[in-house]
Amino acid sequence: MSASRSPSIVSTLAKGFLLSKSSDGFLSLIAWVSVAGVALGVLALTVVTSVINGFEGQLAEAISGLNGDVVLYSRADPVRDPKVIEAKIKRALPQAQAISASLITELMAAGPKGTGGVVLEGIDPETVGRATSLPKRLVNGRLPERPGEIVLAKVLASKIGADVGNVIRLVIPQIASAGSEGESRSLGVPKILEATVVGVASLGMYEYDSKYGFALLSWTQSVFGLENRASTFKIKLPRGDDSRAASDHLSESFGYPFRAKDWTQLNKNLFYAIKLEKAVISIILLAIVLVAAFNVVSTLMMMIHDKAKEIAILKAMGLRPGQGFRIFLTIGVIIGLVGTAAGMGFGLLLNFIIDRTKLIKLPADVYYIDYLPVTMNWAEIALIAIFSLVIILVATLIPAFRVSTQSPMEGIRYD
Repeated sequence: MSASRSPSIVSTLAKGFLLSKSSDGFLSLIAWVSVAGVALGVLALTVVTSVINGFEGQLAEAISGLNGDVVLYSRADPVRDPKVIEAKIKRALPQAQAISASLITELMAAGPKGTGGVVLEGIDPETVGRATSLPKRLVNGRLPERPGEIVLAKVLASKIGADVGNVIRLVIPQIASAGSEGESRSLGVPKILEATVVGVASLGMYEYDSKYGFALLSWTQSVFGLENRASTFKIKLPRGDDSRAASDHLSESFGYPFRAKDWTQLNKNLFYAIKLEKAVISIILLAIVLVAAFNVVSTLMMMIHDKAKEIAILKAMGLRPGQGFRIFLTIGVIIGLVGTAAGMGFGLLLNFIIDRTKLIKLPADVYYIDYLPVTMNWAEIALIAIFSLVIILVATLIPAFRVSTQSPMEGIRYD
């Protein structure tokens, strides 16, 4: 056997051993079980990592869509002269693409079917669409354009039975002074206003959809007696810009009572939990591939036993130890490649079906979102394939080394 023909001889013999029909068929069944094991592990890893990426991406989109990339807010009372603050933000962050001031307050809303607490946000309709994705989140109606108009988040709207065109009542608690300045204050008679629902928005996260409402900034200021004041400034940054660094710089530039957070800090514990869960689940599912690797080892060891006579004859004819090693290494690699390709293919298909059909529904009050999203990270998918092949390759080394060191006389004993 010449060295120049060695690669073709190795591949031919590997295919012959793997696809041979001379045995009783049990060996072929074990080989297919090994392929299925590899495929199952790769499929599970592909689908689970894509689903967790989609879950994380959906939450990130909802949080940044409502709050912008960076939010600067007052930890005390709403601040005066929002335009002056916006100008200072532009000087501190010249790369900022848009800034939108808002006033966030709390009240009660009463509709045809019930009542609910509302986080009412006064917005500037001219800038809110540039700093956030609120206009794109409307599922019905439009943004408020006149005093007395309000947009409700969809879960809140459903809870109080309000839809576009309905008139709801807003109950605003009033603070009445009990004496001169500095003395204790008490609750006065609540103020009740009527507002017309002009839009319903799906904000993408149950925590937001269950309590948010939006009205004109100027109207919200007048209703609460906070003319020319704002409590929050939402900032849009260029794609790829470091939002965490920008928020830290804003906090240093403004000082008390201001504080800045980027979108990752608004739900820091939640995102940390998601990343930890992804790492743990990936490690657990990797065990499926490890079990499949043991199946590959047992398949090759059984193949060595079943083909002992053929291997002995080939060695007697001049098959070198290195060639015997590469034959069984090739068989293991073929099993790994077929299993990985099958698992990857079925995993991507399942991802496509879940993503297009929104097949798996979730209780939004438990999981924040109401369906199972999918986002495929091709770098992670490639890493899964590489890990799978490396594990199978390492597992194959043991039987491949054994056949390379096996004496030709040993095969005769199996006769």
